[in-house]
Amino acid sequence: MLPELKRLVDLQELDKIIRGVTQGLEKLPEELRAENAALEEMQAEHNAQTQELEGLQKQKLETEKEVAEMEEGITTSRQRLMEIKSNIEYKAMLKEIAFKEDQRDHKETRVLELMELMEAQKQALAEQDQKMKEQADLVAARSKEVKVEVAKLEAELSGLEKQRKELRKGIPAPLLKRYEFIRQRRNGTAISPVFEGVCFGCHMNILPQQFIDLQKGVEIIQCPHCQRILYWQAVEEGLEEDLSRSAS
Repeated sequence: MLPELKRLVDLQELDKIIRGVTQGLEKLPEELRAENAALEEMQAEHNAQTQELEGLQKQKLETEKEVAEMEEGITTSRQRLMEIKSNIEYKAMLKEIAFKEDQRDHKETRVLELMELMEAQKQALAEQDQKMKEQADLVAARSKEVKVEVAKLEAELSGLEKQRKELRKGIPAPLLKRYEFIRQRRNGTAISPVFEGVCFGCHMNILPQQFIDLQKGVEIIQCPHCQRILYWQAVEEGLEEDLSRSAS
């Protein structure tokens, strides 16, 4: 195998590792954003429940005020009842008082209902507070973990980039440019092994003469179908490993 071709094979393997590390760096903040989004959703729900509780409290105060006003009206009507001389007016006043008492009773029942609703809402808020605390603790812990993992991956990436820079030095510029061009268009795989005349990048047969020239190892050959740069390795174990790398 040509030395520059061997370097290209090593470069591609290194690029795949770099790609995996880069994807890991991109994934970590996304995971953290998802946890923060869950916390924000809980906070929004908590705010809505708090507003609902405030609404119930307002209704309770207004209803209690109405009860007090009704009670005052009933007291006034009873006082007037003592002053009435006419039997007809007396019965009319009694009827009026009964109606007011019935309305008051309905309002008092509503106050009790509102108190029950408020108690249930306070319980729901307490449970939500606990969930929010647990989620906030989870986010805080995960933030620390992500910070450590990011630092580790960035250090690893820095070392890999240095290795890549050294590998590139031994590859002619035109060949390196061709490699980068193909890699961008072939999902990161610009180099492909050939086994029994088949390119393992696109699984198509290359020309018999190309396979012969490839085995001689004296020139750079590209697959006529997928344009990937081809290599052939006589050692079967090494080829097996290369095929596995190409498939990954």
